[in-house]
Amino acid sequence: MAGQFRSYVWDPLLILSQIVLMQTVYYGSLGLWLALVDGLVRSTPSLDQMFDAEILGFSTPPGRLSMMSFILNALTWS
Repeated sequence: MAGQFRSYVWDPLLILSQIVLMQTVYYGSLGLWLALVDGLVRSTPSLDQMFDAEILGFSTPPGRLSMMSFILNALTWS
């Protein structure tokens, strides 16, 4: 009976690969949303928009763009 799902077997490689895949999909789609939003308003894209906590906020225009991208990303995958 090959090909059955093994729900009773602990498979750490499967768990780790699923975690890596989910993180890759999340940050990849967030990068696409940031590039799209930055392209629409003709802003310069930066990795700081994803990873810098000082930029994330509604007080500055780049912060608003980043927050809008985070919200669009969450709505895309919900």
